[in-house]
Amino acid sequence: MEIYLIRHGETDQAHAPDPFSASLTERGRAQAQRIAEWCVEWGIEFLCTSPVSYTQQTADAISERLPQIIRWDLDELEDVNADDLLGDPLASPLVERWTAEQLARAYEHMWNRVMAALTHIQLYAQSRGIKRVAIVAHQLTLQMLLLAWTGRDWRALLEKGIPTIEPGASCKLVLEEDGQGQVVWMNRK
Repeated sequence: MEIYLIRHGETDQAHAPDPFSASLTERGRAQAQRIAEWCVEWGIEFLCTSPVSYTQQTADAISERLPQIIRWDLDELEDVNADDLLGDPLASPLVERWTAEQLARAYEHMWNRVMAALTHIQLYAQSRGIKRVAIVAHQLTLQMLLLAWTGRDWRALLEKGIPTIEPGASCKLVLEEDGQGQVVWMNRK
């Protein structure tokens, strides 16, 4: 199975009322169109995406080019948010204001939901003979997925040196029968 991890196109966070309602910029829309063309070339059969507006806009470009594609919009693929703090009454709604302890707790919770979504995606694809899956998500979600395939977990995110994934970047994970995989970057600076 091949799983393509795709970061959404560039967003305009400065003009959004909150971080989850930002839209793609003109450049981001062009990135989404390019990604859609690549998905056609890659033969994507199954598309999974976060429910956040800019990931939806990126996935919409793919769905328009591949109208027959199976598509799942999964809350579990959303970026870290206040729900990941499990009702902490002292938490700010802004992630950048969280304490190190709050961030660690949120990452652990996010890890659990992202890994559950990944298992669900893989089981569905395997049971239906789907060979090529695309996941459109946020940088943190994609970093967690990459960590899982390299034998690490959410705690690595608290360390320095985890590379960023630019808007519009994508990579292919080739999964072997034993669950091991190889990461191939497709369009990364």
